[in-house]
Amino acid sequence: MKKHMVVIAALLLLTAVWSCKKEDVNGIKQGGGSAPGVVSNVTVVNEHGAATISYVLPGDEDLLYIKAVYTLPNGTQREVKASYYSNQLRVDGFADTLKHTVKLYAMNRAEEAGQPVEVEIAPLVSHIQLVYRNMTVRATAGGIRVLSQNPYKGDVVIVPMVDSLETGEWKSLDNIYTSDSIIAVSIRGLSPSPKKFAFCVRDRWLNHTDTMYATLTPKRELSIDKNDFAVYQCDNDTKMSYSTTVDLMWKGLMSNEWPCTYTDESSGIPTTITWSVGSAPVKLTRFNLLTRREGSLWYSKGSPRRFEIYGSNSPTHDGDWSKWTKILSCEVIKPSGLPLGTENNADNTAGSVGFAFDFNEDTPPYQYLRLKCLQNWMGSYFIEIENMSMWKTN
Repeated sequence: MKKHMVVIAALLLLTAVWSCKKEDVNGIKQGGGSAPGVVSNVTVVNEHGAATISYVLPGDEDLLYIKAVYTLPNGTQREVKASYYSNQLRVDGFADTLKHTVKLYAMNRAEEAGQPVEVEIAPLVSHIQLVYRNMTVRATAGGIRVLSQNPYKGDVVIVPMVDSLETGEWKSLDNIYTSDSIIAVSIRGLSPSPKKFAFCVRDRWLNHTDTMYATLTPKRELSIDKNDFAVYQCDNDTKMSYSTTVDLMWKGLMSNEWPCTYTDESSGIPTTITWSVGSAPVKLTRFNLLTRREGSLWYSKGSPRRFEIYGSNSPTHDGDWSKWTKILSCEVIKPSGLPLGTENNADNTAGSVGFAFDFNEDTPPYQYLRLKCLQNWMGSYFIEIENMSMWKTN
């Protein structure tokens, strides 16, 4: 009797092992079987450069997923899969508004496909075309400014090129990667001489729009001499910590060294510091704020996250805010989006060169500036500034 029990147990074990071989942990069976049925009651909602397809699943017990197969206008074949827990999938990557055929296959656990169901879609105008149609370019201080609208916040890339020698050899400038609804980006570092520019818009599927051409002459831009900066102390400005001073943000060190401008950590209200940029009002174009790295982190502690810039030509030392005009709202964006305390190479690269912001072109000239920090990366108000560089135009 005991031997019989051992034999039965062994057979059960072999059966279990055989069953595991027949179906892996992902639910895929090795053996063949009958092909699954087809989806039914298919409906389509066309979107910008895409479409969402809904359907009723076939009733097969071993159904695993639904697969959509289609070809993009550029010849690329794509597959999109949706598990049997869902009754819809989304096909994307289209750059035109023509009709396209999508084939839907029901797939079972043996990776066998049912008969295809052909679905016709007609995508709405793609994001890249919307951005291209709304795009304008113009000269600005030190370069050019690209303006457009991206109403549905699609992920797009604006590709700018320049033929500065008029030889027909186009040189790539920095691509503009964005999903912002309002696009307003300046490309700097260009000399004030006429140049031929070209612009197109692409997406991650390498669809491209037509190319826009323009001849523009960048305006002259000058770096403001930091020897012209001076502290303008207001009574309601934030106190400093560790014997540091406001002028360290233009007289201090540039290599993440101590000391730097470091305001009171215990302040329970937004930090404010005030200075002048010269002996007379100037037409500001942009600035670059370099914070201090804490250990290996740029986005931590007193590194400004949200702050405002105010201008005045007739301030008073009591800090009366009615004498000041807000000219810029700034938010530092962490490239990786990783949680506080974690940074990657992209964060390190961005932090090491500082945070750059453009002033609006219609901002009038100002002699005095105030920085009000609304939030640092620690969630409080104090700030650490290693260096502040500013530019102006004639």
